[in-house]
Amino acid sequence: MRNRPTPIFESGSARGGGGSAFDVDAEPGVRLVWLFVAMALPLLVVAGRLIHLQGFVAEGFAVETRHEVESFEPIPTRNGRILASDGTVLAFDDERHQLLVHFRWLEEPPNENWLRHEALARLSRPERRDKAKVEQAKVEVLARRDELWRSLAELTEHSSDKLAELRGRVQQRVERIYRLVDERRGVHRANEQEPARRASEGFENRGTDDHSRARRAGFVEQAWDVVRHELTTTPTRERRETLRIPEQSDYHLLLDDVSLEVVAEIETHPEQYPGIRSGVTSRRVYPLGRVAPHLVGYRGEIDAEELKARRERFPNGDPLDYLPGDSIGRSGIEQSYEHALRGVRGQRKIVRDRHGTIVRSEVVRPSKPGRDVVLNFSVPLQERATALLEETVEADTQQNGQAGNPPHGGCIVAIDVRTGAILAAAVAPTFDVNDFLSGSEDVQQALNSDSRRPMFPRATQMELPPGSVFKAVSAVAALQSGRIDPDRQFECIGYLKDPNKLRCYHSQAHYGTDLKMAIARSCNVYFFKAAQTLGPQPLVHWADEFGFGQRTGIDLPGERRGHVPRPPEREQKGRTKESSTIELVSASDTLRPASPWNEGESSRTAQSASRAKREPWYDGDTLGLAIGQSRLTVTPLQIARLMAAIANDGWLVTPHVARELNGSGQAEASVTIEPERHRLRNLSEGTLARVREGLEQVVAHPQGTGFKHVGLKEVAIAGKTGTAEIGGGRADHAWFAGYVPADRPRIAFVVVLEQAGSGGKMAGPVAKKFVQLLLDQDVIRPD
Repeated sequence: MRNRPTPIFESGSARGGGGSAFDVDAEPGVRLVWLFVAMALPLLVVAGRLIHLQGFVAEGFAVETRHEVESFEPIPTRNGRILASDGTVLAFDDERHQLLVHFRWLEEPPNENWLRHEALARLSRPERRDKAKVEQAKVEVLARRDELWRSLAELTEHSSDKLAELRGRVQQRVERIYRLVDERRGVHRANEQEPARRASEGFENRGTDDHSRARRAGFVEQAWDVVRHELTTTPTRERRETLRIPEQSDYHLLLDDVSLEVVAEIETHPEQYPGIRSGVTSRRVYPLGRVAPHLVGYRGEIDAEELKARRERFPNGDPLDYLPGDSIGRSGIEQSYEHALRGVRGQRKIVRDRHGTIVRSEVVRPSKPGRDVVLNFSVPLQERATALLEETVEADTQQNGQAGNPPHGGCIVAIDVRTGAILAAAVAPTFDVNDFLSGSEDVQQALNSDSRRPMFPRATQMELPPGSVFKAVSAVAALQSGRIDPDRQFECIGYLKDPNKLRCYHSQAHYGTDLKMAIARSCNVYFFKAAQTLGPQPLVHWADEFGFGQRTGIDLPGERRGHVPRPPEREQKGRTKESSTIELVSASDTLRPASPWNEGESSRTAQSASRAKREPWYDGDTLGLAIGQSRLTVTPLQIARLMAAIANDGWLVTPHVARELNGSGQAEASVTIEPERHRLRNLSEGTLARVREGLEQVVAHPQGTGFKHVGLKEVAIAGKTGTAEIGGGRADHAWFAGYVPADRPRIAFVVVLEQAGSGGKMAGPVAKKFVQLLLDQDVIRPD
């Protein structure tokens, strides 16, 4: 036998009987090794797969098992404030608190799956197996929900019927979304199953033809066709999965603008208000709605066209993250500094399970508040300047407001002669931006239809002939030409040639007068003769140099250029043909522009030079241009900048309303706004000094046009009166522009009253009162 004891000293032949089939047992270790390998390899494969599933893809299976849903919600932020130079807040975002409710806590009748989930959450594992206890827990959940709404009605002081109505509106909206999604899913599912249905029909039809072939090919080929069909054809599933939309697991707005006490009660006792949470939204508030509304501006809701334009402009994502319902600057600083004022909301990712319970949340992008914009003007000076102007305009309207006379308006602008900072920009009539934003159509219609146009930004968009104020430019042109001796006296008899035209104001004769006194007494004849000597080109050139016919670059939207007529090329003898044409820096159709109420004229004037029209140029146009008439129009802001350039000895500043941008956080430093200024080119030394002498004499000399109505004992004022004719039987526009103090200029200003009459008599007293305001507010100091 093979298992009998065998002496180890026996030979192999004696022991084994040589060549037997059982010789394999002579090496049992090899057999065991192969057996171990055969058993271990499958185990290693299974173990490797387990490690891969548990270590690398377990999360994916867990998410699939839990049916987790990711959603993103915005993190509220605020837009920046607008502040006056004295720290007064002119615009800010007022936070409003909201109450949000989870859809399942308001749904009627309650969702069965949600109700069961809430009930099971109240029970322990052993209790969940007891159906009676589960049903009792459901009753408790329903009772708790009823108690929630009774408590909420008492807390918010709303009736139960009112809350039920609000709940019904939310549920109707969500159910409407559900139906739309369900209909679309049905259409999509039908489209997906159509190719599979056609393929299945094709296989079945092919099956009858293949029957006879299967008999010939044999059983193996037929079986292969069946297997291939089952593996490659999508099966038709008749059972549809339950549809769930995000709105069913989300919170919805129930009450808006609730008190802080209500929010505090809910936040401090969340266990008493399940399914309720607070939210924050904001609205723009203008505490001083009548203070510089044309400068501050206002915000309005962004429309669909603007959103579409921004998506096209920023295909990779809008950096300011505008969404439907957001506000955007519509005018003034709100519009110009929208990029700085706008706060960018953050984003939070919320992960919920199939029952709507929040599993986890994380901040994807933190919110970024908007930056504050600090302006150059102070509220007291702006308010008192506006009151002064309104008092003047209202008194003027009462005196001249008979039937047939047009309404009146006015403007005061004051800027720093060194920097161009806007220190005041008063307009009358004005409006309260809160009235405009109140939502009342009657109020908005009344403001828009008011013939006095209270919402019209006169400082930057009112284009009027400047009248004699422009003589300061004509004086510079005369001095720079070298063809006029400023000390030589021209004889003025009150008119140039004909007593009925081309005459001084009221045909007053000034007799012998030099440049200084021509400015002081506003002698038209002197400047007529100077224009005849110079021709139109020097006048137009220096109008260009001082920035007329161009935007000043102020940080406000919608600024208009004004209008400077351009003569044609000179003929051989230096004269122009009557049939010649001119190119306008900004187009205008009328010989003498009237008040800016004509919408058609205003829109044409705002066109660029590239679309200019051509009109005839006559010799009289050169004379009219020299005294600020003809087709010349300017804005009050351009005149204020003219006076600043004369006062600061030839630096053309850029007016600006904003002074600095304050950072929204410690990482952002404040930025001071310092626009560029440039020196007037080719300006001879002493030219502006000569002009300043004339402007000082306007107020200081007894024969000066501003002596009676402008002068103050406390401080010397330099400036120029202007009475601009507009024809058509209408009253003239009244101007006074200047700077103070005359010997050390700090503030340049302009006063313009529409159709008020004489500049010296009407605008002069307003200018005097305004300078007194500057003294009272310590903007300037007395001599």
